[in-house]
Amino acid sequence: MGNSPSKDQLEVTPEVEEVSETMDDVKQSGEKQVEAVMRVTIHTIEDITRETDVGTNPDPFVEISANQVFLGATQVKANSTTADVAESFYIKTKTDPHKIKLKFNLKDKDHMEDDPIGHGYFDLGEEDTTSNQVIHMKWKGQEVGIIRISVDFQNVVTV
Repeated sequence: MGNSPSKDQLEVTPEVEEVSETMDDVKQSGEKQVEAVMRVTIHTIEDITRETDVGTNPDPFVEISANQVFLGATQVKANSTTADVAESFYIKTKTDPHKIKLKFNLKDKDHMEDDPIGHGYFDLGEEDTTSNQVIHMKWKGQEVGIIRISVDFQNVVTV
């Protein structure tokens, strides 16, 4: 039979054995891995006082990062100092969620380059309540507006 390995030369790898387990075997083993999924919801942008454009209101949006990892940005809200946002960002992490620090950058959308309005932080390790929280956005030490956020968690089993 040419170069085919003999039956004695074939080995069953642990991966193959794991795949062949039935659901009953998995249920009985009781072993499972759990990861946290965190949802960060930006509810509103409110009371922007910093002017970045002459004669017009800003076109604000919020960029969000978790532990210095960029997660995304909200949609731009045209010509407004206060706006409903209602956008959520999802993070799956094996890290303890209480070790995550969120950073929010409030910006004004422009044709050439976006202008920073202010920034704020939310440290999950320092907060007992994560629902409907006010983040004070600051520029050079002065409050320039707020955003309202909520953070919630869900543990999911990975297979």
